[in-house]
Amino acid sequence: MALNYNGTIYRPPIEAYTLLLPVTEGCSHNRCRFCNMYKGIKFRMLSAEEIEAWLEEIRCVNGASCAAVERIYLVGADPFAVSASNLERVINLIKNFLPNVKVVSMYAAIRNIMSKTDAQLERLKNLGVNDLYVGVESGLEDVLKNLNKGNTVEDVRRQCDRLNRIGIRHMALLMLGAAGKNRGAENAIASAKLLNEIKPTSILINTMTAFKDTKLAEDVRDGKFIPAGETEILTEEKILIENLDLPDTYFWAAHSMDSVPIAGNLRRHRQEMIEILDDAIKNMDEELFNKTFKRNHL
Repeated sequence: MALNYNGTIYRPPIEAYTLLLPVTEGCSHNRCRFCNMYKGIKFRMLSAEEIEAWLEEIRCVNGASCAAVERIYLVGADPFAVSASNLERVINLIKNFLPNVKVVSMYAAIRNIMSKTDAQLERLKNLGVNDLYVGVESGLEDVLKNLNKGNTVEDVRRQCDRLNRIGIRHMALLMLGAAGKNRGAENAIASAKLLNEIKPTSILINTMTAFKDTKLAEDVRDGKFIPAGETEILTEEKILIENLDLPDTYFWAAHSMDSVPIAGNLRRHRQEMIEILDDAIKNMDEELFNKTFKRNHL
């Protein structure tokens, strides 16, 4: 069988060395105002035959080293949209080829966590599902509505609490600048409050960007959304870190869209990260920054 994948393969930057396995194409929601990653790509789950062909290729390329693979990342905007029974079948298939896999990671939208019962989540956990990447984006209700995320802040709180009770680790994805100009501090405090409640294992930061061919770009053009300046974005990030009460959580803000790369454990590196941001805020030249720093793609 020919190996084909429709669309671009995306994965969280911190999964750079994780084995990737295509399971879905496109996005089951595909209506977030800021996203053009899956534009024109129809959502579908790959067939069992296709997934098996990818696994066979992985085994052919890696040979005996497959025995050392303990972690795998399922590719697609939200493989967790797949039914629990189908996910179980995929994971069992993975273990036929990679018997020592212990962790199966993927993106997981809040709406797709909601679609699964506690019993189903428990079974998936027992099969190795862990380290789910959850698009939290903001702790402000109106911001999530404007972004068209398809869930509320309370949905985030309830579904992440379910994951915590069942024992499935989750990573929170957050966007700086999501609330727009003059609302950075408000967004930081609300987001920190939500994160403190849902207790993610890691927090991954990127900066909101009005990419071409998105509804957000139209909003910026029409004056409906005014982006925050870089000084405000960095100040938002500093306030966020100052208000986080998650000493064992890893904070990662080194995406290509983040102008000041920082990362570290909040217990050990909080002050160091704050000092780096303080220095960047103090020395920020907005005019020069806008000429030299471009956020063109993910």
